[in-house]
Amino acid sequence: MSALADICTFCCEVSGGTSSNLFYDLGISPEDSRDYILDETPHFVIFPCIGALVPDYVLIVSKRHTLSAGWFNDEEQADLRQLIDRWTGRLGSAGNSVVLFEHGSYDFRDKGGACYDHAHIHLIAADAQPEAFVKSVAEDVVLHRCDDWLSAAVDSVQRQERSYLAMRTDGHDYIGNSRQARSQFFRRHLAAWLGAEPGGWDWLVYPEIERVQGMIKRHWDMNPVR
Repeated sequence: MSALADICTFCCEVSGGTSSNLFYDLGISPEDSRDYILDETPHFVIFPCIGALVPDYVLIVSKRHTLSAGWFNDEEQADLRQLIDRWTGRLGSAGNSVVLFEHGSYDFRDKGGACYDHAHIHLIAADAQPEAFVKSVAEDVVLHRCDDWLSAAVDSVQRQERSYLAMRTDGHDYIGNSRQARSQFFRRHLAAWLGAEPGGWDWLVYPEIERVQGMIKRHWDMNPVR
């Protein structure tokens, strides 16, 4: 992990390192704090998504440096399911729709639109109707309804040997072939769905620092014991 933390931003942020930690570099959290980590399990951490397009937008990030959920082992899959259930309940408690998506990389060339070579799943709560988001995505890729996006992701990577796009909206799961997906594919559609300003999908240009800090503060105000 120490070597990977020098070259992988997510590995650095998972470990609380300083070499390439955007929460420290952007002044979101002080360097002696891991307050940006909102939840932790044996295999994952949750922290706010830099470039958050809505007030409740988190990433589920694998502790193990692997490319996508399609490469997760059985223990990681079980841990992830429990974590998703817990945070879907939290984010949806105000009556908002909860949307999940992942750019599922197969390898370093077939990246599935991922902008990082480290598994991370997006989880968002919004008061917009999710059907419009699904329709927007389906204009660019063929989506197939499936019983379980995680099982379909594992099948895509480990049996079919290809990348994928995975979605869940209001309990409906979808999987798609992502070979033609551009970087930040889902965020482009997400920004359009939410009515963000042009280019707002690009977290490098619009890191939304105040919104990220707001998520951290709200979480620890509600969960003061660290």
